[in-house]
Amino acid sequence: MASGGDAPESLLERGKCYALLGQQKTAIFDFSAILREHPKHVAALCGRGFTYLVLNQQKECTHDILSALQINTDRVTKDISSLKDKARRLVCDWLHQICRNNLSDILVDYAVPCVEEQLREAFIISGALMKTNCRDPRWHLLYVDILLAHGDVKAAGAHLCQVFGQDPRDAVAQARVGVVEAWQQNYHSAARRLSKMSEKDSSGLCFLMSLIPFNQRKHLVQAAAQEASSVSSSGQWDHAVTLLTVAIQAVGNHKLQYLRQRAACLAQLGLHERAVADLDIVIQGHGRSDSGCSIDQQVRVEDLCRRGRSLVFCSREVAALEDFSQALELDRDWAIQCVEAGLGRKRLAECFLRGALLLYGEQQLSQTWKLIECGLILDRENTELRRLRARVKREVSSPCNVN
Repeated sequence: MASGGDAPESLLERGKCYALLGQQKTAIFDFSAILREHPKHVAALCGRGFTYLVLNQQKECTHDILSALQINTDRVTKDISSLKDKARRLVCDWLHQICRNNLSDILVDYAVPCVEEQLREAFIISGALMKTNCRDPRWHLLYVDILLAHGDVKAAGAHLCQVFGQDPRDAVAQARVGVVEAWQQNYHSAARRLSKMSEKDSSGLCFLMSLIPFNQRKHLVQAAAQEASSVSSSGQWDHAVTLLTVAIQAVGNHKLQYLRQRAACLAQLGLHERAVADLDIVIQGHGRSDSGCSIDQQVRVEDLCRRGRSLVFCSREVAALEDFSQALELDRDWAIQCVEAGLGRKRLAECFLRGALLLYGEQQLSQTWKLIECGLILDRENTELRRLRARVKREVSSPCNVN
């Protein structure tokens, strides 16, 4: 360098020596000196990127490696392949992660099919990953997702078949076949394939929905709902749940009816906490119907009674009684019919008795009275409720009462 030789190459060799000696910061200084004068110097970008790798600086490492890949993909791929196993796996994992994140961001901002320029970086990364280790299925799935985002459905289907076979066993590969089938308007088969993934990876399923054009998604929703109806009629509640999850993910905001149906299936399976979670969303939507029109009063009552029933099975009787009380207030006759089809009048009356006794012990007499009246609507002959009502009535009318 002092004699005026090839300074970039000398700096490069010195930087490599510093890196081998464990003086990573000094090595980065030399690589950076080259890049200030020659920003597209591939060897310097790789040298600095791999040094950042040793320092576990993910952002800086992937920035340099990606910059180098965009200049000379083949050379950088060979350099990555030459790394030791642990380092190579880490670089590939980081590149995969950044590519996945960027692809998700693109699909948030743009509807499929995306133009090639938007996906250029993703194609470069996925190609490099497959060349580095062609046996890792994650790299092939990433490549398929990029092809689908581009709208190249035929190529995506061919690559899936080549790598995973005609009928993949793996759920995530099957789900990609489902996306291809949705593009090809084979909606019922698509729904069945996508349902294999719905319970295992709901966030992954949400991503896959963004790879399906909006018009195809609308048809997919209908197919998934029809499939769910068919399997639930034969008591296959768990299968119905996965299919309804596909419908919910595909439909976006207009999903209350499918959440209701999934909650009913979950309740049949005894998964009441999950049923309550679905019905929470449904009931929150009572004031703002998806369809733009008001929700029928009887539907509101049904939702409240269904959530109340599941809350009882979750040992959350206080919250359950609030739902049943509200349902009786909205439409007494219809609420009674819902109770008869669910917990049963006598059983729910006993729940109201327990709730009333709890409030009576806290001397909340007005709330106690409300629960007693609800309980007696369900079971007029309940002796304990009638006795408690008489007791509360005496205390309320007593001149000594200060409640």
